[in-house]
Amino acid sequence: MEKRSSRLHNSIINIGTTGIVYVFTMAMAMLVRSFLNRVLGQTYVGLNGVLTSVITSFSIADLGVDSVFIFLMYKPLAQRDSQEITNLMALFKRVYVIIGTIFLTVGIVAIPFLEYLIGKQAMGIPHIRLIYFLFLLNTGLSYFFAAFRIILNADQKFYVIARITFLVTMAINVLQIIFLLILKSFIMYALLLVISTVLINVIVGIVANQRYRLSERRLNRRAGKVKLNFKNKDTFGILIRNTIGGLSNKLGGIVVYGSDNILLANFETLKVVGMYSNYILITQGISSLLSKVISSITASVGNLGAEDDKERNYSVYIKLTFIINLLTFLVLVPLLICFSVFIKLWVGKQNVLPTLPVILISINCILQLIRFPALTFIDAFGLQWKQKWKSVVEAFVNIVVSLFLLWFFKLGLVGVLLGTLCSNLLVVNWYEPYVVLKEVGQKRYKEYISQVTPFILLFIIGILFSNYILESGWLGFSVIKTVFLVIVVEVIQLLLVVILFRKNSSMVYLIRVLQTYLNKKRSN
Repeated sequence: MEKRSSRLHNSIINIGTTGIVYVFTMAMAMLVRSFLNRVLGQTYVGLNGVLTSVITSFSIADLGVDSVFIFLMYKPLAQRDSQEITNLMALFKRVYVIIGTIFLTVGIVAIPFLEYLIGKQAMGIPHIRLIYFLFLLNTGLSYFFAAFRIILNADQKFYVIARITFLVTMAINVLQIIFLLILKSFIMYALLLVISTVLINVIVGIVANQRYRLSERRLNRRAGKVKLNFKNKDTFGILIRNTIGGLSNKLGGIVVYGSDNILLANFETLKVVGMYSNYILITQGISSLLSKVISSITASVGNLGAEDDKERNYSVYIKLTFIINLLTFLVLVPLLICFSVFIKLWVGKQNVLPTLPVILISINCILQLIRFPALTFIDAFGLQWKQKWKSVVEAFVNIVVSLFLLWFFKLGLVGVLLGTLCSNLLVVNWYEPYVVLKEVGQKRYKEYISQVTPFILLFIIGILFSNYILESGWLGFSVIKTVFLVIVVEVIQLLLVVILFRKNSSMVYLIRVLQTYLNKKRSN
């Protein structure tokens, strides 16, 4: 009982801190994007999106090992085995130095071929190679400090990283706005990104060293030529198997989400990429917020897996799925309705996309959100190897459909979005839950389907309703009408949820947890 209480306590702290910090960080990022758009124009916003996607594609070098390392760290941390923790940290540091070196080497070798990655229009921007190198350095340097993040994440101390990131990022964002207004320099904007990354990682490293009494000299010595002996003889086997699975997942994610801007840069203009990037900043903000909140409880799920209670594993998975689907349903219609109004207020009416791309962007966001329960269990239980081919198929479907629609039907942005939609529906959104249920959830497929089917119907109704409202033109860009409609819709949605799920065990559990939390707050 004490373990469960500790898990809940750490999860609540992680979720609360992460949520609050990310909302403020996201708001500041949008403010910086607004200044970037107004000072340098939509072309530089598009360049920012394209370079981010290109650099992301190089990050396949890390093989998705972070979740594997966190999985390996759960048991030693639970047992407070300092010897095993030191050995694992030395291994992580050794691996990440290799990864960082490979990443930077690949990025530098790609410079002569930059035109084929970012398009001819982007190559006409002054000092483009220097800007690219700064973006490359920004990501590459983080690998050399990544081991310290692993131990904090595995020990359910993600809130420590969140607080450090928040404070440094806020300061850097203010400096970015100042330098944009004074110097109107994208190079200085990129250089400040590098400074931010270095500061965050150095401070996280200092905190981790102090908290876990890690000797930098000892780690460096062990990360060198010293042979590492682990109590778990299958440590390297787990690392290799799940790294291959992680590589597959990484490849799929990069192709599906990282290739969109690269394809658009070659088939469309940087202005279109910039307009699309504004929408993606919002959907990624929602997705990243939920991802960071879920990441905050991944370690708790990993600790739960150590108890080997299959019935409880399934119960937790179903409850987590219900909560995520509920939150997604409550976000869906307001997101669709508010999107264009918000874009107009934020970066101007000229950056508003037509209804169809907005609908497709929102659907892809929803499909990404509902993946989190399965992804959480896959990471926490080390199931990457079990789905090693999934992301290869996902990537193949996405790239083939996108290129087909771009090349033969000239669909532009809509073609890219349909490619992502097809890969999600045909491959990802059914296979990941299948893996979790097969390996952890006692193969209770029919029971799971009966739990998620009502939400699928609600999602379809929400999309059809939103499309009708948008196509009717009744809202226009009226803020008052939009706010009024969102309030009415949220009330109706909440009533629907209460009516449909009042007897659902997950709903009963959620209400009980909220009541307990509120009662504790009142008593304090």
